[in-house]
Amino acid sequence: MIKVIIVEDDPMVKMITEKFVSSTGEFKVEASFGDGEAAYEYISKGKGDLLILDMYLPGMDGLTLLKNLRENEIWIETIFVTAASNLEDIEKASQLGALDYLIKPFNFARLRSSFKKYLDKKETTYGKESLTQEDVDKIFLGDKKNVVTCKGIHESTLKKIISILEEDRSKEWSTKEVAEKVDSSVVTVKKYLDYLTETGKVESTLHYKSVGRPQYKYKLNI
Repeated sequence: MIKVIIVEDDPMVKMITEKFVSSTGEFKVEASFGDGEAAYEYISKGKGDLLILDMYLPGMDGLTLLKNLRENEIWIETIFVTAASNLEDIEKASQLGALDYLIKPFNFARLRSSFKKYLDKKETTYGKESLTQEDVDKIFLGDKKNVVTCKGIHESTLKKIISILEEDRSKEWSTKEVAEKVDSSVVTVKKYLDYLTETGKVESTLHYKSVGRPQYKYKLNI
């Protein structure tokens, strides 16, 4: 089991995150903290495999906590889950080696993809002292490499579809509606919408009609 440490000062968010972690099967909550200083003391003893970290904390903030850990050569994998959306904080988190960064409010499909990223990296590096270029690509490119080679997803088309969904975030779009706007086939657009659903960026709902087959509709996760 992968031992997760949660550092979150909002009791409700902390409780919900704990429940999610416990439901995954491969991960378990080892400890939870509401402030950075207590978490730092605990992690400094070599505890935990994965850290879910808020940015805004009483006492020691999330960036300072991670910076102090790195300065003491503690390389626990870290996922930020925070309301901090400013570029400076995001860049600092990246420079400190954060595995992923989720902006509140977040959805658990997106957090699940962060966990998958952790597992993929662990699988790639397990028991190895040196890596091949393919291994390195898996770590640094992650899903970006698979998007092009395995799924045939192209960034320009993906951005176009996302911009259409952003026209009305509350609307549930049918595949046909999106296809007409993007001037592409329904089959192609369905592939992109399914990909966005898998990555947690889009929510899909199955609608049943009085006549005919049920239909999936999609909207952006807000």
